[in-house]
Amino acid sequence: MSITFIDPMVIRSLNKSKLRKKILYYLYKIYPHATYLSEISRRVRSDPSNVLGCLKGLNGRYNGHFSLIELGLVECREVNGMKLYKLTEYGKKIVEVLLDQDSDIIESLRW
Repeated sequence: MSITFIDPMVIRSLNKSKLRKKILYYLYKIYPHATYLSEISRRVRSDPSNVLGCLKGLNGRYNGHFSLIELGLVECREVNGMKLYKLTEYGKKIVEVLLDQDSDIIESLRW
């Protein structure tokens, strides 16, 4: 059994935002595939600007240092001029560690 180190900043960021966790769990569900902002927004039932804030950080409302991309949990790729978001390998390991703790959030999502 391998032990995955979880940066305390990752735990802090995820504990401060249910939406960040929902996004992370959705991307885990579709891993290894990437998807568009609008699809993530629809699946987690949140406004695209809020989802983008969680992914990248936006102005004062969402701190960029705690964004899923800045923490290394999600990556953004541009394909044919369109941005796609995908869970990183590190993000996948973090989700696997947290799955048991957050089963209530996962069950509330309807894929």
